[in-house]
Amino acid sequence: MKRILCLVLIIMLLTTGCSFIGQKSSDDDEPIIPVAVDSAGDRNVLSDSTPAAIASNNNTDSEAAGNSTVSGSSISMEAGDVYSNNLPVDNGTGKGVSSITGDKDSILVTLYYRDKAGILIPVTRKVAKQEGIAKAAVGGLVDEAVTREQLDYYGLYPVLPQGTKIKGMTIKNGSAVIDFSKEFLNLTGRDAEQLAVASVVYTLTGFKNIADVSIRVEGKTVSTLENGTELSGMRNRGNTFINSSDAELKDGYIKCDLYYMTTSNDQYNYIVPVSTQLQNADENQLPAVMFAELSKKPSGNRFFTSVPEGTRLLSCSMQEDLAVLDFSSQLTNYGGNEKEDGLLNQIYYTVNQLKGIAKAKILVDGKAATLPEGSEIAFAKSLPNTYNPVMDK
Repeated sequence: MKRILCLVLIIMLLTTGCSFIGQKSSDDDEPIIPVAVDSAGDRNVLSDSTPAAIASNNNTDSEAAGNSTVSGSSISMEAGDVYSNNLPVDNGTGKGVSSITGDKDSILVTLYYRDKAGILIPVTRKVAKQEGIAKAAVGGLVDEAVTREQLDYYGLYPVLPQGTKIKGMTIKNGSAVIDFSKEFLNLTGRDAEQLAVASVVYTLTGFKNIADVSIRVEGKTVSTLENGTELSGMRNRGNTFINSSDAELKDGYIKCDLYYMTTSNDQYNYIVPVSTQLQNADENQLPAVMFAELSKKPSGNRFFTSVPEGTRLLSCSMQEDLAVLDFSSQLTNYGGNEKEDGLLNQIYYTVNQLKGIAKAKILVDGKAATLPEGSEIAFAKSLPNTYNPVMDK
């Protein structure tokens, strides 16, 4: 009997492969966490990998109940699976997962963690391909010792209370229903509630076949959390605000996410979404309004912009899946590699939420140009699917 048990254990060890979020691997001193631009500006936030849809081996739309790292069925992520509203902005829905060139066993998934200032920061983590990947991704948001250890150096923290379990999850017609254990309710204060809800919604809608999320606790619908955070109905990127004091969408406004920079742990600059409401902006005017906002200095000291003051978007033409952005000459009024990297990241990530856009080309005063620090911009650049790249070997 002992020999049989030993044989079973050996087979399990040989077939397990690399570990997932929240599990310790044999390589624990190599934290699976992003390298962002440091204060010296020698790393680029923008990933160079071309976005790609990831297809799983099983096309079923439900995920069986279980713990956060083992689930019942995989998620189809074929191109064209995005479910979205009729607005010109999709707020990045379906743009949080990317393949890894030369690595068939892993994918990159974007999760949203908080920093000490309460800012939600999207970070890209390398994940072993597995069934139930979306549910496992949310499991990576739970406060566990191994996750805290991996995030600590980067000034980041998990957002879901310790002990929170995912009791089940289903996905159908673009809507995900996720059922948490009672520990989910152990959120202390309204800020913690809003961070948790936004993190779950944004993490899940990063998958191509999820546009809406319904959060339940112990199988029951919860209309509001203890400190007043709205939880009823379907939550999505159109009605969930991130890094914003707003909580509800005003009549006659469009909600979009502008991408700014923020510094964590006094050394890492991250690109982050900040939800903004724009009044009566039609489809043709929306890009110009978005970039006009980005060129303004943000209020307070939590965010900063690398887009020079006075920069205007002169025109934005759509050519199939390519956006051609023509900026005024003020776009080049800056100095330094870090500023240039931040500027391009803010432009690419912000335009990435326009529906149907996969590439962007930048002109200055109607002409092809090279930026002051040498970046070539007058070509069709594939827009990124993930944020703040991983440190991983």
